Amino acid sequence: MTSYQPDDIDLKILEMLQQNARLTIKEMASNLNLSTTPVFERIKRMEKVKLITRYVALVDPKGLGKTLQAFI
Repeated sequence: MTSYQPDDIDLKILEMLQQNARLTIKEMASNLNLSTTPVFERIKRMEKVKLITRYVALVDPKGLGKTLQAFI
């Protein structure tokens, strides 16, 4: 099995998703000057090879009324 090496466009897609995973394919394609199909296919490929493993919501602890933070 060959290993997957992300190229510059893949890295830009990853950066955009890390900043805002709710961006649409259309928005990402526009930012990259590409059509939607290659962006969609690249994301699906990165999910298939487990480069992208999940999408998560980051919660602001202050929004939950949590003010104490401890590192152990």
